[in-house]
Amino acid sequence: MKLFISLIAGAGALTLTACGQTAETSPTPEPSADSEMQMAEGEMMDHSGHDMGSGDIGHATGVIKSVGAQGDFLTIDHGPIDGIGMGAMTMGFDIVGDVDLTGFEDGDMVSFMVKKGRDGSYRITAICDTGASGDDCLDAMMDHSGHK
Repeated sequence: MKLFISLIAGAGALTLTACGQTAETSPTPEPSADSEMQMAEGEMMDHSGHDMGSGDIGHATGVIKSVGAQGDFLTIDHGPIDGIGMGAMTMGFDIVGDVDLTGFEDGDMVSFMVKKGRDGSYRITAICDTGASGDDCLDAMMDHSGHK
């Protein structure tokens, strides 16, 4: 009986060793929100050096890649979005309120403002064509009279 118990204990130890673990392994800690995030394909994204921002409003510049057929959606290849801590990428944005996309087309260089909605997605709240109106066109559109 002692031999049988010794064989079972030895087999268990060998199994753990073969798997690269020991019997005294502690559970792997969950990654913190500001260090790593599990991606859908199993890849890891390290956010430890990024200021992810805490605001719900941001602004950036970019190039329009496509305008939605209904005039209520834009795909923009944008730089970092200041205020929300989002890095540069190409992504689609819904449009809010009275934002008029008439006159915008693929290839336009733009400056735009986004606001985070209740569903967590960012929507364009203001946009201007920097090629036609200058790099500071967004500042001219914003009412900063109440801000210091």
